[in-house]
Amino acid sequence: MLKHQRGAVTAVMNMSLFVLLLLSGLLCSASGLWQEYQYINRNMTWTDAQSYCRERFTDLATVDSMDDVDKMMNTVNDGYSGSVWIGLQKGSQSNWVWSNGEDNISYIPWYTGEPNGGNCANVIGNAWFDYLCTTALRFVCYNEPTEYIKIDYLKNWTDAQSYCRQHYTDLATVHNSQEQKQLYAAVKYDLNWYWIGLYKEFWQWSDQWNFTFRNWAAGHPFISSGDCVAMSTTDSGKWVRYSCDQQYPFVCYGEDKLVKRQTVRLSLSNDGNYNLNDPSVQTAILNEISEKLKIMGLGGLRSISWRQDEVGKVFYLTTKRKKAHFDNVCKYIRN
Repeated sequence: MLKHQRGAVTAVMNMSLFVLLLLSGLLCSASGLWQEYQYINRNMTWTDAQSYCRERFTDLATVDSMDDVDKMMNTVNDGYSGSVWIGLQKGSQSNWVWSNGEDNISYIPWYTGEPNGGNCANVIGNAWFDYLCTTALRFVCYNEPTEYIKIDYLKNWTDAQSYCRQHYTDLATVHNSQEQKQLYAAVKYDLNWYWIGLYKEFWQWSDQWNFTFRNWAAGHPFISSGDCVAMSTTDSGKWVRYSCDQQYPFVCYGEDKLVKRQTVRLSLSNDGNYNLNDPSVQTAILNEISEKLKIMGLGGLRSISWRQDEVGKVFYLTTKRKKAHFDNVCKYIRN
């Protein structure tokens, strides 16, 4: 099954509408307003999973946010309990990035001689240092846009990141000297060490996507080995390092190249008694369309749905001889 299809229908409503179907023969665009994840319940090494995804879909899954993590967790919905490969692997280069995924680093007021070997950044006063990420320190979270919150619990960098994401937005991100002053004020000029969201990134996505959002499990990736990354379905979608030769199911992204997508251009005439952007009305229309497609020999469909715009609107009103006339494109999918 394809995941995250918009325009899913559940209700049935009896109504009388004149439906005119005009088959256009157009193929659906792959531009996509949302990312489709595809769970593959076959145990493979990371490299074999990568090849499978590239051949049939687009690539192994990339993840940009906690919303994407939730989508992937919902995709693995067949009762499987364990780890699944995603498209992250250890790269050959490293660079400093922010916990929230930003990699545009233009302001880092390192103390003289820093950085000098650590992989995570902390601050004391107005100076920044690198340090071992496994060290337990206090830390600073932020709420968007730039509200800084001092946390006096002692945690390693990864656990501090998880705490900030659970209770606020993320570990502190600092873009300029003004925000540095705000951060300094938030810790009340305390001369303790505080983790912030800057860290050295060694990992890269299979499709070369450069967004650096990460969702590591406790202690990972610093206390484990292995050059490939899997998502744990038993730990709220947290990520863990494994040897690439281990075999797990996996998640791809992109549309299935073995599934044919086609559009049906649809015009509806309405006597004014119905709101055609009402979901229950749209459901009834889809039911009628499905019956007509069966008559036309197109009954073996995997799914059928409306194509929506950026704000979720389906129909647009036009006028013809003073009668309500609505246009939209209906998408159907078949094997």
